[in-house]
Amino acid sequence: MNITTKTKLNAVIGYPLAHSMSPLLHTTSYASAGIDAIMLAFPHPDVSALVQAIRTLGIGLTAVTIPHKESIIPYLDGLDDSAREVGAVNTVISENSMLRGYNTDVIGVEHALRGIDIAGKNTLILGAGGAARAVAVTLSKKKAAQYYWNRTPQKAQILAQQFGGTVLKTIEDVYKQPLDIIVNTTPIGMHPDSSASPLPGYHFEQYQKVMDCVYNPLETALLKQARLAGAQTISGIEMFIAQGVEQIRLWSGIGVDPQEWREVLSSWPRPTAKAGQAGSDRILAKPE
Repeated sequence: MNITTKTKLNAVIGYPLAHSMSPLLHTTSYASAGIDAIMLAFPHPDVSALVQAIRTLGIGLTAVTIPHKESIIPYLDGLDDSAREVGAVNTVISENSMLRGYNTDVIGVEHALRGIDIAGKNTLILGAGGAARAVAVTLSKKKAAQYYWNRTPQKAQILAQQFGGTVLKTIEDVYKQPLDIIVNTTPIGMHPDSSASPLPGYHFEQYQKVMDCVYNPLETALLKQARLAGAQTISGIEMFIAQGVEQIRLWSGIGVDPQEWREVLSSWPRPTAKAGQAGSDRILAKPE
């Protein structure tokens, strides 16, 4: 594309960001919709420095990912109801020089879990960060029986108190608990460490539904474990596409075709796998 002084700048912030496909997919959609804009990655561990950069550079839309979804809130000028309900922000939009936080992850989770019977089902949320909050909100509204597992039980307890449910205190408790739905919201299994699983050695059942919020690779080690056992698996790309399309709508008022993102993902060159990174050659495999 031809970048000029009129080209609008958007960003994705987090740390690290080597896994992020947001710049590619957002910029592709902008071009297709006739929007003169690009998205760039701003990896940095200091969220306050990132917010200052957003203000200084006049960035219109900012996608927020790990680990800044919760820590960014005090630096914003206001929150939408969605972000306030979840307690996490994955989208920041500059409105009249004021930074307002939104959460489109809930829309992404709802889309990914569409068609699945959730009410009364035993559901496990792995992790206790911003994505876990979006999953917990969605599952609580659908009347699921929620269980939480996190390396820091105190963080999981906060979610249980806010959204209902029970904290499983040990990994042995997780392996013993009858579970219908499992959702991983941790970064375990994300490229480049795509051979890792948050539930190594877990025995999956055919009746289970397993979702991974990690979208790079499309089939994580966790999902491969579950698929080989006959369980239904849901790639994080389902959540990622739905929440990203909503980000663009909130910022520009323009609806973009999610199928375009799928086509870009299916045709983009796959990285070469490195030793010890099993499955990384599937990073951009076409979703089933």
